[in-house]
Amino acid sequence: MKKIIFLLMLTICVASMSFAQQVVVKDETKTKRTSTLPQKIHNVFHKKKHYSGYKTKHVVKKAKV
Repeated sequence: MKKIIFLLMLTICVASMSFAQQVVVKDETKTKRTSTLPQKIHNVFHKKKHYSGYKTKHVVKKAKV
């Protein structure tokens, strides 16, 4: 009897978790140049580059359920 109740509860939990998943509408990576003039000059004349000049942002938009 305990095994049947446990199996029933497990099935209900798995079914409810499958409905709770969110749908991804948009998944993208945005890249933007952000270096300033002094940073560009520093990167030209020095061997050790301190600043790459890019800002990367990962954006995930999800549908409202």
